[in-house]
Amino acid sequence: MESPPFALTLDCLLAPSPARRAWPNLSSTPTRPIIFASYAPATKSNSGRVHKPAELGRTNYFEISTMLVGSEMSARHLVLDAGQGNPALPNYGYVPQRPTDRVGMSSTQDRKRVMCLMSDTGGGHRASAQALKDGFEVLYGNYFDINVVDLWSSSSPWPLCNMPKSYFFLVKNPWLWRMSFRCSEPEMLHEALFTGYTAIVGRRFARAFEDYKPHLIVSVHPLMQHVPLKVLSRMKAAVSFTAAKVPFTTVVTDLTRCHRTWFHKDVDKCFVATQLVAAQAMNAGLTLNQLSCHGLPIRPAFNLPSKPKDEICDQLGIDSAAPTVMLIGGGEGMGKLEATAEALAKTLSSSHQLIIICGRNIKLAEKLSSRAWPLRVLVKGFVNNMSEYMLACDCIITKAGPGTIAEALICGRPILLNGFIPCQEEGNVSYVLDNGVGSYSENPEEMADIVADWFRGDRQELINMSRRAKLLGRPEATFDIVRELSDLAC
Repeated sequence: MESPPFALTLDCLLAPSPARRAWPNLSSTPTRPIIFASYAPATKSNSGRVHKPAELGRTNYFEISTMLVGSEMSARHLVLDAGQGNPALPNYGYVPQRPTDRVGMSSTQDRKRVMCLMSDTGGGHRASAQALKDGFEVLYGNYFDINVVDLWSSSSPWPLCNMPKSYFFLVKNPWLWRMSFRCSEPEMLHEALFTGYTAIVGRRFARAFEDYKPHLIVSVHPLMQHVPLKVLSRMKAAVSFTAAKVPFTTVVTDLTRCHRTWFHKDVDKCFVATQLVAAQAMNAGLTLNQLSCHGLPIRPAFNLPSKPKDEICDQLGIDSAAPTVMLIGGGEGMGKLEATAEALAKTLSSSHQLIIICGRNIKLAEKLSSRAWPLRVLVKGFVNNMSEYMLACDCIITKAGPGTIAEALICGRPILLNGFIPCQEEGNVSYVLDNGVGSYSENPEEMADIVADWFRGDRQELINMSRRAKLLGRPEATFDIVRELSDLAC
């Protein structure tokens, strides 16, 4: 497969190292578009193949790697103030308590109410909302009351109440999803749409805010900024109600390419996962003071003290000595799971091991469980202990979902990507490849060959990718976000 000989990536997306390149001299042209880029060889397997999706040419990724900054100082602040993260925590797995972490406060009269707005378009947004809720509970006990709500489903009339369901139809038709994504990005168009939506759902959304009376509103979905903020703006006339003055925050759950509707200039705080997303937010009109960069909110289980791998494998019924690959189909068990499993079974040796996570696809899980395999295969449906399964395996195969990528990086597991949702997940493939933590292929046989290469010999390539992945992981991201959110609650 033809691939460009190099890939461009933002310097801030590379794993931090003492040898970080110096900043370019910006003082001579402070108002021109500035591109912070680094040369990174494309990822190759032992066989010399370069694995990169054909749709991800240099132009696509270069386009989202451009940002406009007003001066040298603002460019430097984008990195210094938006957050560098701490990729090498000495106490990995430990959640240190700070003086402001009010663990155990339980007075019901003093409880702060946090309204978390999401929509069930894929599993990622609900998972992020749940991660934030769990983070609040770990740090503050029941001092905060977290209400995760899908206003489009619960507080909208037909047909808007079915909007989340339309997502699954669109993503199964990539050309239709790409067209929808691109056509709804221009501000003039989506503002007109949101104004119309507000006229339809405004009263119902306002009633939801009045009923819950939140001290803080957190959005984890791109369709949960504009309409709620328009409703709250109209509610300011009601002096007796304080929700219109409640802090409104956004937690962006994409790693690289974000839809324009993620960013609204009236939010009090916007939490982003990478510097690349921070650059897009600034292009959309947000200021540095509105941005905070910690990483993606991931379930606290990925930051809890981990058991020894042998103990985890015994608990899960897995051979700890066997090289193990885990095939993940997401919450809905989508993708070429069966074909990929068959290819892996034909290519890998009997000493290897395969874990298949089918999610809610019960029929597929039953079908794969009933088959006879030439190697040890463990088939599971939807699991709540994904952190244990990731720690038990040596590498994972998954689509380019931001949450799974972030979880794998925290666990230090190399990633073989087998697909992506157009637009918002395309940049995630480059993120994995350019940082040398995985590979990409959509062909089951080629995927099996890649894994076999990783497991061959001394497995040095797999070990090196694992080290780089661990450096990129942000295990403290959820708690850092939650701490800032707790300070904003009025």
